[in-house]
Amino acid sequence: MNKSHGILDIIAIGLDSGTIEDLKRSLLENKSEARFSFLNDVEELTLLKRRNVHAVLFFSNRFSKKTSDEIRKIHFLMPMASIVLMTPSSDPAGIVKGFRAGLFDFLTTPVDPEEMRTIIYRLKIHRAIQTSNWNPERALLHLFSRPESFISSFDVARALNQYLQLFLTFKKEIIFNLKLENLNSLKKKLKLSDHQAKRIKRFLNDDTGLIFGLRFMKNNFFFLLKRGKEKVSYIVATNHSDFILKDILSPYLSNILKTTLIILEESKKREAIRVLSLTDEVTGLYNQRKLVEDLNHYIGRYRYEQMGFSLLFIDIDFFKNVNDQYGHVYGGQLLRDISSMLKNLLRSTDLVYRYGGDEFIVILPRTNVEETKKIALRICEFIKEIDFSVDNNKFYRLSLSIGVAHFPTDATNAKSIIDFADKMMYQSKKSGRGKVFYITEVMS
Repeated sequence: MNKSHGILDIIAIGLDSGTIEDLKRSLLENKSEARFSFLNDVEELTLLKRRNVHAVLFFSNRFSKKTSDEIRKIHFLMPMASIVLMTPSSDPAGIVKGFRAGLFDFLTTPVDPEEMRTIIYRLKIHRAIQTSNWNPERALLHLFSRPESFISSFDVARALNQYLQLFLTFKKEIIFNLKLENLNSLKKKLKLSDHQAKRIKRFLNDDTGLIFGLRFMKNNFFFLLKRGKEKVSYIVATNHSDFILKDILSPYLSNILKTTLIILEESKKREAIRVLSLTDEVTGLYNQRKLVEDLNHYIGRYRYEQMGFSLLFIDIDFFKNVNDQYGHVYGGQLLRDISSMLKNLLRSTDLVYRYGGDEFIVILPRTNVEETKKIALRICEFIKEIDFSVDNNKFYRLSLSIGVAHFPTDATNAKSIIDFADKMMYQSKKSGRGKVFYITEVMS
C-alpha cells in the first residue's frame, strides 16, 4: 500500500496558531500523519480545486444559524469530508443542530488530548468506510435514510452531490444563476435544442426535480444539478465505478429524491403552522407560549454556560385611553408601532414578546443588571419623544413603565422570573409611570 494512503488530508478553517500546534502534537502522540491546509474562513473553500479531503476542522466561537449554514456549505463543497466543529463552549442544543446539518464530531477548545485521540481514531475508521466499495442501493440508504433531518432542498442537493461523487468524477462544472430569464443564455452556452430548453424549463419549475440528464458520450455524462434554490450547475462527469450509469441513476434514486422532497415540503408546512401558533396575530411578535419555551431554553443553557440573562416587563401607560378615544383599530396600530420600535432599539440576539393587552416582555441574553437598566432607560426615553400618528393626522404621546429582572439573581424558573419582572413594572407605575424600576431603584 502506498504510504500516502495512511495520511489524513485535513483542511483547518479559522483555527488559531495555539490550537493548530495542539492538533499537530496530538497527531504526533497518536502516531498519525496528517497533511494540513489552513484557511481563514469557509468562503475560501470555493477557491480550492481539490474536493477529496478526509476532514475539515472548522472553528466557531459560538453556535448559531450561521454555524449551521456554514457546516452545510462545507458539506456541499467537500461532500466526502468528515466535518469536526471546534468550539470553546459546548451548547447541547447547538451541537444537535450541527449534527443535523452534517457534522461528524465536535471538539471543545483548548484541545483535550484524550478527546483528540478518540476523534483521530473515528476519522480513520470513517475514512476506511468511505473508501470501501459502495453499491448504489447501500449509498442511497446511508444518505437518505432519515429524510426528516433535511431542513431545506439545499440539504437534499448536498446529499445527492455526495452520492454522485461516490461513483462519478466531476471533470467540469459551470454554475448558472437559477432564474428562468437566464434560460436563453444557458441554452446558447450549452448548445441546447428547443426541445431540451422546454424540458429544462419544466425541470427548473419542478420542486421535486434536482438532477436533469442532458446526454451521454464516450463515458462522459452531461447533466444539470440544482444547487439549492438559487443556482444550477452544468456538470461533465465520468464514471469511475464498477457500476453502469443506469444503476447509478436508477428509478430508485428518482423515487427517493421525490419522496424526500415531498416529506421536506410537508415538514415545512407543519413548521409554518407551529410558528403561527407561537406568534401574536396583532403585532407579529412571539406570544406567551413561545416566551415560556424560550425561557426554559435559556434556563437550561445556564447549567452548561453559567451565563445569565435579563428580562424587561414593559407596560404602555394609559393605553386604555387610546382605545377609548380613537378605537381599537388605532390602538392595534400603536401596538404594532411600539413592537417595531422595540425590535429596532434592541440587539439582533434579543427577543421581544407580546405578553397580553398592552404588555410586552423582552429577553436579553448574556446581559447583566447594569447593562439591562441602561437598555431599559434608552427604550423609555426614546418612546417618550415619539409622536405616534392616530386619527386624521392627530398625534399621540406615550410613555412606558418597565420592570427589570435577572436570572439567576432574582428567580429560579420561568414563572418566577416573569412574576418578579411584573412586580418591578407595577412598582414603576406606582412611582409615577414612564420609569424603569429594579428592586428599590427608580430610574427615569
